[in-house]
Amino acid sequence: MSKKIIVDANFPSETRVVLLDKNNNIENLEFSSTNKKQIKGNIYLAKITRIEPSLQAAFVDYGNEKGAFLPFSEIHPDYYQTLSTDKKINTLAGNELSSAEITSEDLAEKSANTKFHELIDSDDVDISTIEKMIDEKLQSDFNIDAEDDEIESISRDNEESQHRHYKIQEVLKKGQILLIQATKEERGNKGASMTTFISLAGKYCVLMPNKPSQNGISRKISNAEERKRLKKIINDLVSKTENKSFSVIARTAGAGHTTLEIKKDYDYLAKLWNKIRETTLQSQAPCFIHQEDGIILKTIRDMFDRNVKEIIVQGKQAYTSCIKFMNDILPHEVKSVKEYKSKTPIFTKFGIEDQLIKLYQPVVYLPSGGYIVINPTEALVSIDVNSGKSTSERNVEEMALKTNLEAAKEISRQARLRDLSGLLIIDFIDLNENKNKKILERSLWEYFSKDKARIQTSHISSFGLLEMSRQRLRPSFLEMNSNICSHCSGKGVVRADESNAMLILRTIENEIFNSSYDVVNVFGIASSVIYLLNNKRAEISFVENKYNIKLNFCIDKDATSDSYSIEKIKLSDKYKSLELDDTPVLQDTSEIYNEFSDNSKHTQNKTKQKIERITNVSTNTKTEAKAEGIEIASEDQPDAQERSATKKRRQNRNRKRIAKKSNTQSANNNSTAVSTSELPSDNGSPVIKDSVEKTVS
Repeated sequence: MSKKIIVDANFPSETRVVLLDKNNNIENLEFSSTNKKQIKGNIYLAKITRIEPSLQAAFVDYGNEKGAFLPFSEIHPDYYQTLSTDKKINTLAGNELSSAEITSEDLAEKSANTKFHELIDSDDVDISTIEKMIDEKLQSDFNIDAEDDEIESISRDNEESQHRHYKIQEVLKKGQILLIQATKEERGNKGASMTTFISLAGKYCVLMPNKPSQNGISRKISNAEERKRLKKIINDLVSKTENKSFSVIARTAGAGHTTLEIKKDYDYLAKLWNKIRETTLQSQAPCFIHQEDGIILKTIRDMFDRNVKEIIVQGKQAYTSCIKFMNDILPHEVKSVKEYKSKTPIFTKFGIEDQLIKLYQPVVYLPSGGYIVINPTEALVSIDVNSGKSTSERNVEEMALKTNLEAAKEISRQARLRDLSGLLIIDFIDLNENKNKKILERSLWEYFSKDKARIQTSHISSFGLLEMSRQRLRPSFLEMNSNICSHCSGKGVVRADESNAMLILRTIENEIFNSSYDVVNVFGIASSVIYLLNNKRAEISFVENKYNIKLNFCIDKDATSDSYSIEKIKLSDKYKSLELDDTPVLQDTSEIYNEFSDNSKHTQNKTKQKIERITNVSTNTKTEAKAEGIEIASEDQPDAQERSATKKRRQNRNRKRIAKKSNTQSANNNSTAVSTSELPSDNGSPVIKDSVEKTVS
């Protein structure tokens, strides 16, 4: 099978590594961020700062702000101060290790014919293969009940039992120098946990340079023949070396690999330990000696196998690190590492981003048309299997079996990608035949065999439920990449507007029925407020009239669908008096308007009558003049003398008005100076241009 490892190191703050199958589907996912520096696996030269007899532990300074915690059980006996000086051991950095001896038999050995994960890596579910496993009661090649790092020792050392009667204050002292390795990260106010038993992980084996006679094999390998073969390789490797102060453990990835490959991996670890030892002897505590392999090197070490054909890396620095690492552990596979130089993001090029977005969705579709629904809760993770559009089989039983097998394969994949842990409850489609139930249980076991976490499964119950537990290796994908929704508070549903509106009205009544309030202000989400004003007017009026209050509804931008607030206001008597209706005494002005209209009509009638009278007088004057033989000018050509006489009469009237006004003021003030204002004439020019000063005695 052709697989690919895709490394996205384009951004220095985040690195993502993905293993793709031949269909470019994500099979495994690892990611890390520089915001959180991990110290697990790092090696430090530290100094004891405090010994706590009550805890039987020591606190050490390894160069960080917080001190580290070192239990007494994790301290190597070589560091004890009471041991005899006859035993000359370099307690600080151990002994130098030699390389493994490679024989002609190792070079002639061929790869094992055992094809691990053959059932898992196939695209189609092979029911006949599973039936053969069940009928012949074949044991699985891997034990999912065991953890990936869980070891079964094949040799034991009883030296530790000789030192169990000591106490930490008797064998250690303050200021003592130790070579330690981090086993747990810092958690809150707690410092990191350390050990003096160093372990270096390779691709196929683990080297423990200062822990003799602790050789072992990973418990996850359950194939008896493979375990026997690996046991022989490890024993030969340790027995043929001069130094017997170390141990080697065969990892799960070593299953099916030759003695030559395992010895080469051991040689790499032995050279690495010798470099660490030399650096330690030249350093002063506290000092950072060795950093654990980063996410890129670690995932390549764990993911790369004979099925992976190429490693594509985006990022110059990451590419250089991969080349160097492959030269150390697998020099013949360096050509499989390629640098990605296109402008298109590498995850977009291979369609990985779309698959990562789907990890946020609860529904996952199956090839046959069915689907599974994943719902993480506080106590467990529920997984429901549905047939959907799957109708390709001949009967219901075959359709249910095929859909369940597809679901079992997809569930094992989603559990790795989403890091689902704790109790998992799977609701499979009901199966009537017990044989089909056994096929489904065995398939689920096989599909989870590639998982590094410890898995425990039960049998399918009569209700079609299967209970299983998965070890928590790290926080889940959703836990690390999402926050609780502020709108629904993580429930996924919100109250309907109608229910929310009635709840608000009932809450108002519960708050005011026992007290007297004048105004109640309600603050809520826009949809609920609008629904209240448009559809609950009768209820609002009922509450206002019943309790003699005024309800005000306001929109709160910070409110959610399930939240609202009520403000109750009680007005003082003084404020109430100010709010009384200030009604004017004069309200109806229609009479004034009618009176004004009547006066206007009366004035118009008087003006009309005056015009008619003047016209009649003028007519009579003309008639009399004609009778006396006097010539009268026509209206079109008025007489100049008549105009002059009219002008003089008007001026005389103005002078009389001014004189009368002056006499009135002089009577009040005895004497005053009167300035005649400019009086307009008919043609717009002032009649009196100079001021006239009069003295009234």
